[in-house]
Amino acid sequence: MANNVDIQESGKRELILEGALKVFSQKGFHGATVEEVAEVAGVGKGTVYLYFGSKTDLFVSVVEEKLKELQEVVMERLQNTEGACAKLALSIKLHWEFFNRSREFVKVILSDLSGLEKELDERTREARAGFIGVLESVIEEGIGHGEFKDVEPRMAAYAIEGAISFVAFENLVNEVSTPSIPDVSQLVDFCLNGLCC
Repeated sequence: MANNVDIQESGKRELILEGALKVFSQKGFHGATVEEVAEVAGVGKGTVYLYFGSKTDLFVSVVEEKLKELQEVVMERLQNTEGACAKLALSIKLHWEFFNRSREFVKVILSDLSGLEKELDERTREARAGFIGVLESVIEEGIGHGEFKDVEPRMAAYAIEGAISFVAFENLVNEVSTPSIPDVSQLVDFCLNGLCC
């Protein structure tokens, strides 16, 4: 059982991550300061550094948390879904909804992640690998049950994730206020048509 100190410490870390999400979403990585994050989180600047070694570490931690959240939602929803085609379609739609809900932050992620220190770049790659792994498992299931062509599952998972990210990024860059459902349906059809037998 967690004691009160553990709960308080966990709560502070969460407050800092929530504050960082707001500040990075509004100002981008380069425009944000640790002082602003601390102010929004309601903690001292030193407290931020107790949990995160640098602004870059904080930024990557926020990215990791958001991607972990996406992976958990997808995995939970897939448990109640039958068939690889339905699972893949749902995975794509949930990923799309994630991009739509977190538009400003996603814009920051897609523009500011490049050029991070090598170790932190590896951390974000590992965080993305969780969602890629979910897609890969669904594709392997589809191949095993004869629903999908015999393709290399990891390559197909990266291709699907890349397609989702690129279309979402185009919508963000072109400032499409709300991506339309037909866009999502077309993306699902495109991915499934490439895989289905």
